[in-house]
Amino acid sequence: MKKILLLFEQHNVRQKDLVLKEKMSIDVLKSQIEISKDTLHELRVNLRNFKFKNHTEEIYFFKEIKPNIYANLIFYTEQLKYLISKPNSTNPVLKNYIKNELKKIEAKKKKNIKFYRYIKEEGIYLDNNYFLRKNKQLQLFDIDLSAFLDNEFYTSHDTMVADVIAYELLTNFYKKEIKIISNIEKGIFNTKDGHQKKSNLNWTCSKTDLIELVYALKVSGAINGGAVNIKELMEVSSKLFNIEISNFYKTYSEIKNRGKERTKFLNTLVDNLKAKIEYDDVF
Repeated sequence: MKKILLLFEQHNVRQKDLVLKEKMSIDVLKSQIEISKDTLHELRVNLRNFKFKNHTEEIYFFKEIKPNIYANLIFYTEQLKYLISKPNSTNPVLKNYIKNELKKIEAKKKKNIKFYRYIKEEGIYLDNNYFLRKNKQLQLFDIDLSAFLDNEFYTSHDTMVADVIAYELLTNFYKKEIKIISNIEKGIFNTKDGHQKKSNLNWTCSKTDLIELVYALKVSGAINGGAVNIKELMEVSSKLFNIEISNFYKTYSEIKNRGKERTKFLNTLVDNLKAKIEYDDVF
């Protein structure tokens, strides 16, 4: 059992180190998935030549150790799917997408609500039925069919415990995503220590200049590939740079009605950058 506990601890440490050192990304999530997969494989190999001392040890393994690792595998896999599949659209659309994902989780909980409550309430009176391999022949509803494919590494309900843990992790993750989006809409940004504050960036050119820049970002496809509402872009820019932007449609019409130099501010940006590059080349 010492080897199994060591593998469990090493898995937790590796996952924790990765989370602390790196921001969530596709590459990081792939690494986290591999860590959980590798650990489950090592546990499976170790179990082939291992006998638990008693039922208590076996129940602990299939109720606590394996499900927590498997839950991580589910959680990071679902996070990866979210990063890849989430709509590249406006904040309201993204929030609705996340809310639908939360509804799916709630539907899965309800499907096995009795077992979900049994785990959440830390029940023990059915552990002998759920978490001993000798009882896999119990044909209970909604059990994982893997339990019948691998006699040594599954009980009838250990993967269902993993689902319960993963549901909680995913629910918390999606709620945090919604909160982050809501804060951005309000112009509130997270600091490194987790506290929230207003942006300390102040726009010091004219409002017309900012409106010209935002329209340029919109039509260039630089943000969300262009699939973003101009009103939303203006609201975010307003909060980011602590400046009230109103009547931007009217201002855009005025920009269109300029004489020769319609993109006056953008031209100034280009000239200033060129001058900076030329200066750096000399000095």
